[in-house]
Amino acid sequence: MKYLSELVELLGTGPAGRASERKRNTQVRTLLEFLRTNEDATAEEAARVVGLSASSSAFRKLKHASKLELINRLSAVGMTDGKTDLRNRKYNYVWKLIVIGKQLRTSISSEVLLPFLEEAYRIAESRHFYHAAYEASTMLRRQYNNRKFEPAKYTYYRDRALHYRELSRAYHDVVSDLNEIFYLRNSREDNGVIRRAASEAYERRKHLIELHDVATISYIVYLIELNIHLADNDYVRVIAVANQAIAYLQQKPDAQPPMFQVFEANLSVAYMQRNDYANGMSFAERLLAKTGPRDHNYIKVYELMLVLSLRAQRFQQAYELYCSVSPTALSRNLPAYYYETFRIIKAYLYLLVRLQQIRTRPDDQTFTNFRIRRFLNSFEYAATEKSHRNVHLLIIEIVDNIISRRHSQVAYSLEAVGKYAQRHLRDRGHERVRYFLKALGQLSAQRFHRAAVERHTERYLKLLDKHPLAESQLDYYMELIPYEVLWSLILEQLGYKRVRTSSRRGTKN
Repeated sequence: MKYLSELVELLGTGPAGRASERKRNTQVRTLLEFLRTNEDATAEEAARVVGLSASSSAFRKLKHASKLELINRLSAVGMTDGKTDLRNRKYNYVWKLIVIGKQLRTSISSEVLLPFLEEAYRIAESRHFYHAAYEASTMLRRQYNNRKFEPAKYTYYRDRALHYRELSRAYHDVVSDLNEIFYLRNSREDNGVIRRAASEAYERRKHLIELHDVATISYIVYLIELNIHLADNDYVRVIAVANQAIAYLQQKPDAQPPMFQVFEANLSVAYMQRNDYANGMSFAERLLAKTGPRDHNYIKVYELMLVLSLRAQRFQQAYELYCSVSPTALSRNLPAYYYETFRIIKAYLYLLVRLQQIRTRPDDQTFTNFRIRRFLNSFEYAATEKSHRNVHLLIIEIVDNIISRRHSQVAYSLEAVGKYAQRHLRDRGHERVRYFLKALGQLSAQRFHRAAVERHTERYLKLLDKHPLAESQLDYYMELIPYEVLWSLILEQLGYKRVRTSSRRGTKN
């Protein structure tokens, strides 16, 4: 009880039991509960709930008291949910011990200070929390010199403080360099600028791998090196560095799952960019074996397998893979990029079903209520945005209309394709998508006559051959089904009779 009394004294004492305080506490609880269930509430609405005016001093005092209550709750040392991440709970616990220790260090008679600091240091060292270990060992060094003189312990904690000071500084240095690189990437700086920043940072920090040989620092150094090759679009080197980093981390007992995941995610991207079906699928199967539906890389693994299957023309396999994805993983809780990507993949699979390239299971409900028009309309800002996601939407719309023999609507869509390509796909690197869209443009020009279309698009297909998919520098999601394959499927839907199209959109032939 003596320890508890000391902690209670640390929290401080004040008037209790007064009617005004009881009323204030009730108002605070009422206000916080209201804000918890009404995130967008205005000040007037909040004041009305507690029976005050929004402009009154009483309401300002209540808001201040509520802020202090929230701070107390957030910083309180208490029981946590056992289902939460153990490492995060340990990290928070260590820093709470250190904060309490900093408040207790002015109390000469404290019997809690040293046990708290030693407990904080023990956990920080075992969990590789370098800065926390540095803070705890620095405070212990001071206490065993001034408060309770013990030469052996003072020397031990002095040496550990020096050691963890170096680790802490090294960690913060590499994190600072990596943040600068991410800032440049998020700012869409030129790849040359990003590469130069990453190269300079790597040259400054690469010695830290051998100097300290700890996972927390080394994995960031590898990540900096990885960004050099990502800026160059050199995915052969990306694969080599990612595999080297994973092999290093596998030897370190202190390596955490997120450290592996960042390199595994980049491996997935690299295999898709390289169109390497064999190695990519082998890697994905190994990764999937240790990944659950709630893990960070679960969706990334399926994205890799689906893209590789579509590009390898293994359409039936792609369908089976899509059906095997956990339904809960494909909810709207997904980040927007993944959610939209999987919906686009689903649309392509639906078209492949209609093109008789996929046999669906008798009991499968995946495409029962799927409609292309509804799918296209669900992309609210697709018509105005300048991202290349629009390429997929236009292609999907065109193929769907060709299958349904809505040739007039195809002609209207092809006009939109031509304008889009002229405005947004003129720079170097978009050759494949540009030639494919030009080939699509001949459908309407030749009135959907197969022989005429083949004759007038032969040059575009030859140009496609000069820019193989495996050598494309575009992001992998730009081309899910190889354009040559998709083009052959479109040709099979054409006849040898010219089609008369109406100038008004929506007329069916």
